[in-house]
Amino acid sequence: MKLTLKQLQVFITVARSQSLTQASGLLFMTKGAVSQTIAEIEHRLAVPLFDRHHARLFLNSEGRRLVPVADELLQRMSEVDRMFDDSVLVSDFTFGCTKTIGSYLLPGLLSGFKQQQGWMPGVSIANSSEVRQKLLHFEYDMALVEGVMADQDLVTTPWRQDEMVIIAAKDHPLARAEPVSMSALRDCAWILREAGSGSRHQFETYLAPLLSQPKVTLSLETFDAILLCVHRQLGLTFASKLIIEHPFFAGHFSVIRTWQRFYRVLSLCHHHNKYLSAGARQWMAFLQSAA
Repeated sequence: MKLTLKQLQVFITVARSQSLTQASGLLFMTKGAVSQTIAEIEHRLAVPLFDRHHARLFLNSEGRRLVPVADELLQRMSEVDRMFDDSVLVSDFTFGCTKTIGSYLLPGLLSGFKQQQGWMPGVSIANSSEVRQKLLHFEYDMALVEGVMADQDLVTTPWRQDEMVIIAAKDHPLARAEPVSMSALRDCAWILREAGSGSRHQFETYLAPLLSQPKVTLSLETFDAILLCVHRQLGLTFASKLIIEHPFFAGHFSVIRTWQRFYRVLSLCHHHNKYLSAGARQWMAFLQSAA
């Protein structure tokens, strides 16, 4: 029984896209050729790797067993290619991160890493639930996330601490030096990130229980939009202190201080079966030193 690297590449692409049509576009193959390749792999292994439903393919238990092995073999072959090509600096791994990290920490990290190593990883930014799914499906080699991902298939390592604060317009009446009570905040409107984001999870877990049915008037996908609404005095938001420490926002917003303080951990995650290439390990070492 022999499988080629080309067949493994087709398998991984179909496994990630769950669509023959999408996979054929990514592979520059016809849909029929992709389907035939999957059939050949299943014939040689003598097991089905996908469950079929209409035009979609879903990995079954045997397919999930093959994914980490195929992924590692393809990664290792890429490393062999680069080993003998001195002109290649960029490692072909994909790093994911949640939106707050991607907007307010990632640019500085990439700049420092490029100055040190001369190349940058591929980067993708999504909300926490999307990042989790991409890690589980081997679409990201590793990711920085807000909080801890409690999933048995993911290895989560604390990276650094982050403080969550209540952000208001600069001249908000509650933005005074002394801390305010939770009762003073119960009638306020809140403008928050969408469900599934790390910041929204932090609000619902730690602050919402203290406010007794808070009034969430807007749910938006970016903090730029949220902060513009806060600046227009449409409500308050609950977000990382990193945001208003950014020079672009300095002086335009206030922090409403409370007797309680809210902290979370930013974590580095990867699938426990994910093969980490030399480039991925280099990036991981840099992140740990930067923390």
